[in-house]
Amino acid sequence: AGVAGAGAVSWAARPSAPPGGVDKCMKDTWPDVADDCGGPVGYHGSCEARVSNLLSKYDGSCDKYCASFGFACSGARGAPADSGCEPEITAAEYISCSDKVPGAEGICSCHDQHDTFLWPSVERACGAGKAIVPPAAASTCAGFCADQGLVCAGAARAVGTGCSVGEAAACSDAIGDSGSMCTCDGEYDRVGTFKWPQTLAVCSMSTVLVSGDVLKEHGGNCEGFCSGLRERVPGFDLDFWCTAAWLAKGAGCGAAGNSRRLRGRSLADTCQQDFHGADAVCSCSFADL
Repeated sequence: AGVAGAGAVSWAARPSAPPGGVDKCMKDTWPDVADDCGGPVGYHGSCEARVSNLLSKYDGSCDKYCASFGFACSGARGAPADSGCEPEITAAEYISCSDKVPGAEGICSCHDQHDTFLWPSVERACGAGKAIVPPAAASTCAGFCADQGLVCAGAARAVGTGCSVGEAAACSDAIGDSGSMCTCDGEYDRVGTFKWPQTLAVCSMSTVLVSGDVLKEHGGNCEGFCSGLRERVPGFDLDFWCTAAWLAKGAGCGAAGNSRRLRGRSLADTCQQDFHGADAVCSCSFADL
C-alpha cells in the first residue's frame, strides 16, 4: 500500500508540513517497524523508526536497513531497553550508520534522496522514487521524471486506487488512462536549478555559472541575478536571494568554494560585488531550502 496524496504541489510557498497530505517518510513502506516513533513528520522533520530484526536481517546496520527500501541512512542509535523510541538520557548511544547497533533492535533515521513527497501532480507516493502519475501530469514517465530533474528508471501501468501495478511499460510509453507507476532516479533538486534560465552551466543544486553579459542585465552582480529568478523558473514562484558569489576567472564551476578570493569578506558580501562583465558562479537560495 502507498501513501495517499492529493493534487499538485503549490510552489508559491514551501509548506511547514508535507504537501497534499503525503507523508514525507512513507513509513508504511518500511519493513520490520516495531514503533514508528511518532508517525508523520513536518517538512523539515526527521524520519525514524524503531526497527525489529535489525540484527538478524540487516546485520545490525541502519545503512543496510534503509537501503533495503530505497532510502539512505541519516542516523542510528541504540533502542531503549523495553520499548519506544525516546533515548535514556545517560544511555542513548548514537553511532555511525554503518556500525552495528547494540542489541536486536535499534532506532534508524532514514531519508528519501528523491524527495518523492515533493513531486508535483502525483496521485500517490509509493516509496522512494516511485509515484502514481496521472495522464494529466505528463505524457510519459520519461517526461515526468525529466520535469523533476530526474531520470526515468522504470514504468508500469497503475491498477486500482493504491500502488498496485500491472504490466511493465517502457519509460517512453504513454501514461495509461488510470495512471502509471513512474520510477525516477537521481537527487531531487528542491530549488529547480536545472530550470534556471540564462546559465552557462549547473554547478550543483542552487549554484550556477553565469556569463558576464547576463550579469550585466541584472546589475552586474549575483544578487541581481538571483532576485531576478522569481517568476522566471517554471513551476517555482519563489523569492530567491544570493548566498554566495565567486569570480569564475577561467575556472568555471571550480571557482565555487575558493575562499582565497574572499579577502576577509563573508560569502554573502560577495553577492553585491560588481563583476564588470566577467563570468561568475552564483549560489541562490530561498527561505526553506
